[in-house]
Amino acid sequence: MKKIVTLILGFALVISSQFAKADEGMWIPALLTNNYAEMQRLGLTMTPEQVYSINNSSMKDAIVRLGSGFCTGEVISNQGLILTNHHCGYSAIQKLSSTTANHLKNGYWAKTKADEKPAGFSVSFLVKIVDITDKVLGGVSAKATEEERAGVVAEKSAELKKEYSESDAYSVDIKEMFAGNKYFAYVYEVFGDVRLVGNPPESVGKYGGDTDNWMWPRHTGDFSMFRVYASKENKATKDYSVDNIPYTPKHHLPVSLKGVEQGDFAMIWGFPGSTDRYLSSYGVKNATDIDQPARVKIRRTKLDIYEKYQAQDESVDLMYAAKHAQVANYWKYFIGQTRGLKRLNVEGKKRAEEAAFTHWVNSGDAARNAKFGQVLTMYQDAYKVYDEKILAQTYFGEAIYGVEFTRYAAGLSRLRDMYASLDTMESKEAKAAFQVKIDKTIESYKNGLDAQFKDYYQPIDKEVMVAMLTYYVNDIPESLRPAEFNKLLAKYKNNIAKLVDAVFANSMAVDKDKAAAFLNAPSAKALKKDLGVTYAGMMFNYYMSDLQPMFSDASAKRDLADRLYIDALFQMNPEKAYAPDANSSMRFTYGQVLEYSPGDAMQYKHFTTMKGILEKYQPGDAEFDLPAGFVEAAKSSNYGEYAKEGEDLRVCFLSNNDITGGNSGSPVINGKGELIGLAFDGNWEAMSGDIAFEPELQRTISVDIRYVLWCIDKLAGAKHIVDEMTLAR
Repeated sequence: MKKIVTLILGFALVISSQFAKADEGMWIPALLTNNYAEMQRLGLTMTPEQVYSINNSSMKDAIVRLGSGFCTGEVISNQGLILTNHHCGYSAIQKLSSTTANHLKNGYWAKTKADEKPAGFSVSFLVKIVDITDKVLGGVSAKATEEERAGVVAEKSAELKKEYSESDAYSVDIKEMFAGNKYFAYVYEVFGDVRLVGNPPESVGKYGGDTDNWMWPRHTGDFSMFRVYASKENKATKDYSVDNIPYTPKHHLPVSLKGVEQGDFAMIWGFPGSTDRYLSSYGVKNATDIDQPARVKIRRTKLDIYEKYQAQDESVDLMYAAKHAQVANYWKYFIGQTRGLKRLNVEGKKRAEEAAFTHWVNSGDAARNAKFGQVLTMYQDAYKVYDEKILAQTYFGEAIYGVEFTRYAAGLSRLRDMYASLDTMESKEAKAAFQVKIDKTIESYKNGLDAQFKDYYQPIDKEVMVAMLTYYVNDIPESLRPAEFNKLLAKYKNNIAKLVDAVFANSMAVDKDKAAAFLNAPSAKALKKDLGVTYAGMMFNYYMSDLQPMFSDASAKRDLADRLYIDALFQMNPEKAYAPDANSSMRFTYGQVLEYSPGDAMQYKHFTTMKGILEKYQPGDAEFDLPAGFVEAAKSSNYGEYAKEGEDLRVCFLSNNDITGGNSGSPVINGKGELIGLAFDGNWEAMSGDIAFEPELQRTISVDIRYVLWCIDKLAGAKHIVDEMTLAR
């Protein structure tokens, strides 16, 4: 790799003032120096180069992206040991579990590295961040149409992605910031061999369940551990290999045993997924009045069906544990966000901001009015379409694709279409070449057959389909449903249950044996006759060819309005700092360990303790039970160096850091660069935070690293893993 000589300080000095310090924000690491003075004031003692450097080892080299950004992790030993949340490792742990070796329920700790199990996901280390705004937008003419602008941006982005990948040595993400006013390239090194080291029992890692989710006080031991493996030359490999060895990282985080107190400095690094802080008042109203209530209704129904069958059979419970968790998390999230947005009158606040924007436009010259004068009209026009049709889109994602077999069957419908294309070809050479593509597609389905049906339970999916189609037919007008679907339903006399019965009696997409039989003797005829494939194909084709285009003009207007509105904000408030919305790129947020008041006559401390775990304990309860030996270990108060003398063991703590989904598993780091906890949740009172940050209410909930260490050492008896870490006493 070429030596990088650009210094971070020099890089930051050329960036515009829009990136200066602010009270809220998920900030870009390459621009750290703009926030550094305030971070020092709050308690940071590290230098900028120790935190983020592209030339030398720095703290950023200990932060990893899980998969494509579903969670964050941190390296905490010189042998590639990674710490993340239990709910981040949940799916991997579930896939490695069985009813006879239920690692999800009972926990798992590898006694040796030979016992570590392939996790099935990759991790990425950030190499560098490059501001490419001028390169991307430099070729855009002032008179360019939006279509022409998009073409230039796409072309330049592709060129830069290829350039920074250095012949595919690195993975490159081109990230749009501020609705297209800025662009950055994020360059990563991807390691494909990651293995499970250990996890606590589910009754620790998910203690409190859905009841405590998003709530404070919290007592969840939300952690799991993995390890990164590399080649013998310490290079990234694409996949698992028995020849790989533990990765030696450029940097790993020391683990603090000193604990946290009110007012302590705390920063969080990670990969926040998505925020919408610049959402218009029209967008807020659409979310609270139309979109989110529908998501809540659909998800609650799915959860009820899952839970009915999970309660009846342990094997089904294990199969659907991760699926249930994924549906439940955002079911409660949408409830909380809608309530928060309404309670805090976010729509009204947005309208006030838009009124100030209108005043600024009208008080300016003709050029300002020409550029910005139609922004709110564009929003109005766009959301007229969204308000009328968004439910059709929402129901497709939540209800139609909420039926598990639909995605699989839609893929098979593409195979059916490939056979149809083959029949139209006249050239023998073209047919032969296309047959090779078909054969490769079939082979990929064969290879994925076991995984497709491993955690699939037909009775659940069948009942879910009846419920989802009932909602779909009742709530979405015929004009926004596929004509083919309406005809199919009429064929069954509008009896949804009979239609679903026919699908599940006929389709290879819901039956592993039928799917295997087809793949061993594939034919176009079998695909044409399959009702499940036909149904999924018509729904998918409608979504791509009819439904999505209904929003194309509205989306274009909204995107342009967003870009212009944010540009105007920069001009209206040149001294104010603005952070870009989260977009699964590495960011940092900083603040303090802080208590808060959620309401009148209420005050929450900034930490919880073991006492609270025992107070909530309910033997036999699915959410508040504890594993064997836990209560005895807790009551013995044998906390060792994980609790201060005379104090109870602390479990979780609060800070006013700005996080969102994707930050799960992110390290909470003190002013010396030492790990003090893992971020895993936000608080109920500030669920509006992805759209509107509320500094008095917004809190991050983190598990105290000392509770993590106690669980590993005293509860699991895996002190060899603690011994691997660098402990800061």
